[in-house]
Parts: sequence; C-alpha cells; structure tokens
Amino acid sequence: MLTIEGIYDGKKIELLKAIPFKKKKKVVITFLDEIHENKGLELEIDPIKALRGCAKGSNLTKKMLESREEDIELEQRKWRK
Repeated sequence: MLTIEGIYDGKKIELLKAIPFKKKKKVVITFLDEIHENKGLELEIDPIKALRGCAKGSNLTKKMLESREEDIELEQRKWRK
C-alpha cells in the first residue's frame, strides 16, 4: 500500500509527490476535514523541555550502562566459543 498526499481544489486532485509506477492500480481517495497549509512541524511546547526531569530517581543511566555491560559480556562469550 502506498500513500501519496494531494490537494483537491474543487475540480482536480494535485498530487504532492510523483507516483512511482505506471500500471493500473485500484485507489482509495480519502478527503480530510481540514487542509494543513503549513507542512513544517511547529509545536507550541518544546518536547525536550516538557520531558526534562520526568524520569528523576529512576536511575535510567545506571540501568542503561548495566544493560550495555551485559550485552558486551554476551558478545564476548559468543565469540570465545
């Protein structure tokens, strides 16, 4: 399945990307309720700032380092055989 965005102006559909094949294909056309003129990703809230500090006290860095050490040990055992 392939999805290609386009804009319907009341008479025709203008595709925003080229169709990558020439054969006949069955299509489903879905009309969205609103059109988003701005294609850029603009957020009202900075996601980095919003998530900063949310995992305090969970020792994520320590857990990640321990997991990495386990991975290294497993790899070393695998290659020693």
